[in-house]
Amino acid sequence: AGKIMHHGSENVAVHSLRVAQQACRLAEIMQQHGIRVNMTDIIRASLLHDIGMTDDQVNQAISPHKAYLHPRQGARIAAAEFHANDIQKQAVGRHMWPINVIPPTHLTGWIVLVADKLVSMREIEAQHMKGKN
Repeated sequence: AGKIMHHGSENVAVHSLRVAQQACRLAEIMQQHGIRVNMTDIIRASLLHDIGMTDDQVNQAISPHKAYLHPRQGARIAAAEFHANDIQKQAVGRHMWPINVIPPTHLTGWIVLVADKLVSMREIEAQHMKGKN
């Protein structure tokens, strides 16, 4: 994951760590408002959400297809190689909604999805600003 690039100049490993940090921040805000969250599920799903990018079939696909393929492959890898539970597996498999048409049904999945989008926007903007200099 450290060698696979994602969002311009970031690799999947760094991106996934940032998503986990952002997801924890979101979960802490929710907890302050009395909403119960499972931090273990959130952290594991966040760290695994882009593991599908390491799959050879995904890696060789053109960019728009990667967005569609990597969640499904990621859910498979997360379950098979990392013993992800059903909530973690679903969060990984549905984090690209609405590109993938089925949205998350668990709070964990929504937190990972939102955290991924926030981090991705920051990374893309940083890459864009870097190109302007």
